[in-house]
Amino acid sequence: PMRDGRQAMVRGDFEGAARSFRQATTEQPDDPHAWLALGRAEMAAERYSRARDAFTAVARIRPSAALPRVLIGHTLELERQYDEALLAYRHAIEVAPRSAYAHRVAGTRLLRWGRAALAVPLLARAVELDPSNAETWNGLAMAHYLAEDLDAAERTFRRGIVRHPDHLPLRIGLAALLINAHRYTDALAIYEEVVRLRPSFAPAHVGRGILLHELGRPDQAEAAFVD
Repeated sequence: PMRDGRQAMVRGDFEGAARSFRQATTEQPDDPHAWLALGRAEMAAERYSRARDAFTAVARIRPSAALPRVLIGHTLELERQYDEALLAYRHAIEVAPRSAYAHRVAGTRLLRWGRAALAVPLLARAVELDPSNAETWNGLAMAHYLAEDLDAAERTFRRGIVRHPDHLPLRIGLAALLINAHRYTDALAIYEEVVRLRPSFAPAHVGRGILLHELGRPDQAEAAFVD
């Protein structure tokens, strides 16, 4: 049944996949992989309540795992039950307090919902637990920025860049912060780094050209636009 279900998922036959995975859960009721697969098939079929039931079964089998509780949150979020989804994400943190994933999901969702100040401590903890994830650094910097703590935002962008020098969103985010602060020379330096790292990244040449124009260097600005 698991093989049949996976093949059905590849074909986009989510109804058939759910049937196969449900058979697998009947044959192996304590197999978390079968329940997880069933939940994902039900989510793909947009049957969120059934998906939630499957993920709840995974949570019973693996009581200290963050993943099933995060997925329960996803189903609630897809039903626009945002407060309940947040409770599920916070529950994931409670059962797995050292899970960077659980902290990152809760923080990024709060950030997406316009609750940046609440997102900051969650994303800061996610960075502490797993500094290897560049997107978490970017999310934390954006949370600081949207919470109007510009100094903390700049520090976080720069610390993230040190750890992840090839991650362009961190540099672009820092450049945007500097532009909004009218620190055009500093922002230009960031775009110069991006152009050096990604010579074919056209938005960096455009941004560089605009900044050169703002700094009263029209000839260089024109050359940047041509590049």
